[in-house]
Amino acid sequence: MIDLENVRKTIGEKEVLRGISLTVNPGEIHAYLGHNGAGKTTTFRLILGLLVPDSGKVEVLGVNPLKNPEVRARIGYLPEYDLLYPNLTVRDNLRRYALLKGAYDEKELRGLLEFFELVEYVDKKVSSLSSGTQRRVAMARAFIGNPEVLILDEPTRGLDPEWRLKFKRFLRKYAKEKNASILFSTHILSDVDEVCEKITVIKEGRVLFSGSLDELRRSFPAGTSISVKVVSIEMAVKVLEEKGYSPKIMKGYVLLENAEPSEINTLLVSNGIPVGEIKRNEPTLEELYSMLHRNNG
Repeated sequence: MIDLENVRKTIGEKEVLRGISLTVNPGEIHAYLGHNGAGKTTTFRLILGLLVPDSGKVEVLGVNPLKNPEVRARIGYLPEYDLLYPNLTVRDNLRRYALLKGAYDEKELRGLLEFFELVEYVDKKVSSLSSGTQRRVAMARAFIGNPEVLILDEPTRGLDPEWRLKFKRFLRKYAKEKNASILFSTHILSDVDEVCEKITVIKEGRVLFSGSLDELRRSFPAGTSISVKVVSIEMAVKVLEEKGYSPKIMKGYVLLENAEPSEINTLLVSNGIPVGEIKRNEPTLEELYSMLHRNNG
């Protein structure tokens, strides 16, 4: 479990975190989103026990990582940039990290090499590998020791579509089977939609939103639209415009912003216009993220 309460941190003359609170429960994949410079990396370093907060509480698995540095052995970290030893082989990179972590297990390393499809590269220097393969080495390193807490910064960066899908499936399975707390930061918001149960969005060191994706959608009802399929689009548009709506035609549907399906269905049917289909269009996470930032200056 990761638990931050009202955490503040100033670096130089800039207050990077201004009262951040965040909880990641066991078995949960929690997205931590924000523009570059919002404070995500500083948060990660506090969780890893690499920085001292100015105030507030930081706990990992029930303890303060600064006062109990041994908890770091139970944390897996995948930084945005791989930070591998370029002149060491894949095998030696993973072995060195496992030894430093106090979690060396040859059988486990073989399993990670096989899962991340690194066996054929095991004796090659990291510097000779493609960026995507280097990313898989860093991913394998993060899972050494079966960590109970994972911090993943842009985990699918540089991966091809097949590997992105495979990793997301693996991550969902890992969270449930290991009851792991996973903090997941990315700019690929479709990944969030697919793997994360909870979302925290920060801006300039403050939390703008924390909760489920459904809760985020409900907080922006004005961002929803509906699509209506009718036999006579022209008749439907005329009736809707007379009632003050501003319908648009898109791919054979009549599109309406800020309208309720039941009201539109009743209006059209009462005017002799049969409705073949009516559906609510939920805004994408990208749209919600953009609206959240616009509404918070």
